[in-house]
Amino acid sequence: MEDKQETAIASYGLTVRKRYRSRGGWILETNTGPKLLREYETIGSHFQIENRVKQHLIQHGFSMINDVVPNKDGEPVTELETGEKFVLYHWFSGDECDLKSKNCLTAAGENLGTLHKALRGFSLPESGAGEQSGLLEQFHKHNRELKRVHVYMKNKKRKSEFEIYAINCFREYYEKACEAANRLEQCSYYQKIAGPLNDICHGDYNYHNLIMTGHGTATIGFEKTGYGIPLLDVTYFMRKTLEKNSWNRQAGEAVLDGYDQANTLTGEQLELIYIILAYPEKYWKLMNHYMNKKKSWLSAKSLEKLKDVRSLEKRREEFLSGR
Repeated sequence: MEDKQETAIASYGLTVRKRYRSRGGWILETNTGPKLLREYETIGSHFQIENRVKQHLIQHGFSMINDVVPNKDGEPVTELETGEKFVLYHWFSGDECDLKSKNCLTAAGENLGTLHKALRGFSLPESGAGEQSGLLEQFHKHNRELKRVHVYMKNKKRKSEFEIYAINCFREYYEKACEAANRLEQCSYYQKIAGPLNDICHGDYNYHNLIMTGHGTATIGFEKTGYGIPLLDVTYFMRKTLEKNSWNRQAGEAVLDGYDQANTLTGEQLELIYIILAYPEKYWKLMNHYMNKKKSWLSAKSLEKLKDVRSLEKRREEFLSGR
């Protein structure tokens, strides 16, 4: 494999000083800065969509992204005589976004607002435009799953400690899940966007995909980019941030403040963010994991996670009630 790497690298005319495995490929320290070399087969069919989105972002001033480096022939993919294919990306030196740092969270929020603003009006007709958002249907589906797993647990003759614990807090979480679904159905902003999807999202906006450099925030991980609801990028990042910070209000507001600086949030949009965060996703994930695994074997880790969710519920409610 190392010989094939060398052959591929030769197609770019680079001098490599150091290399190491990371990010599903090899980080290369080169004479023109850091690069990421990946085998094309690990990228999949999303490659063309990802490139179109990145090209649009660069053309609209959002340039700190891991776009493709063309080889000496100007091609985005380098194919060896033996049939293997490689892709080289620009890369960045820095640290992942620190979810404990207010400055990092504000910068991450502002970066996301700028990204969404640059993508406004951009379309990818070949990648599913016109599909419905499906967020409300997802809520209803999750609620049916919660009810089904609850019935299954209650009907068991011998119950584990995890099952007893999950049964005891089911009603509280189920009521909150139903309330979130009802509020989403009535949400004026969601009613506006519940039709065909026309906006492009990052799709996986998390701290692993943000590199804080000396020149600003670099955004990577566009493998899931495509049509969606941009505010889901916001709520996904906010939820992870809040969970890592025990639902600390300042952490969540730092993300929103940063986003609002770059892309003003309306009251209707804030309502949708609140509703999505109000859905007890962590509880649903644990119940879904339970149903999809062997019920007879439950690790102590699952019970520990469920107890952690319960211990933070008051902090979560305090955050949500203040919005």
